[in-house]
Amino acid sequence: MQKRKKAKLFSLRYFPMDFARVQLLALPLFYPVRRLTPEGKKYRNKIKGGALVAANHYGFSDPLVLFITFWYRRVFFLAANVVMRPPIRRALLKGIGAIEINREIADMQAIRTTVDKLKQGHLVGVFPQGQLTKTSEVTAIKSGVVLMALQADVPIYPMHIYPAGKWYQGRTVVIGEPVYPSRLCQKKFPSTADIQKISDILMEEMNKCNINLKEEAK
Repeated sequence: MQKRKKAKLFSLRYFPMDFARVQLLALPLFYPVRRLTPEGKKYRNKIKGGALVAANHYGFSDPLVLFITFWYRRVFFLAANVVMRPPIRRALLKGIGAIEINREIADMQAIRTTVDKLKQGHLVGVFPQGQLTKTSEVTAIKSGVVLMALQADVPIYPMHIYPAGKWYQGRTVVIGEPVYPSRLCQKKFPSTADIQKISDILMEEMNKCNINLKEEAK
């Protein structure tokens, strides 16, 4: 695996995004995000260098949860083109780091843009289920997340975002151990079967992050 690049903490190129990050620094005081490991312990690690975060997708506030969870990083995220159709919303989302993707096709432009961000050392959040879902178990994911990780040679961090309760209760996330697709498949041209195998491993790791919070609280 090649040495991972680290993105600059602040950059004029991403001024709207970095400005938004500064505004969000106080948000955890009012909308806290509790970070746990699959064992129910406090998650203390900080993700460095280019990496993907693969999370389940309960609601439209999930990107905000990503921002608060990884407040110390500039977080890009994939957003469906149907969400970005209104011009004002499109401008706002792009300003805070949204990468537009057409989920109805193999959107190679979105894949290339994401791979470029990863190679530059950025953190990119993805929701590989491809749509909002109210089920806690991840039963299927899009294989594109594995393809992007392979092309950029970066790890994928599985994550489970729990649904929102009352607004003042904040949110809880569980972050698992990273999956390294480049270690699992060292072929220059991985087959569909290779990508599916890694996708299944990632899905299993994502489900390991779905722990019983009531049990962990005992």
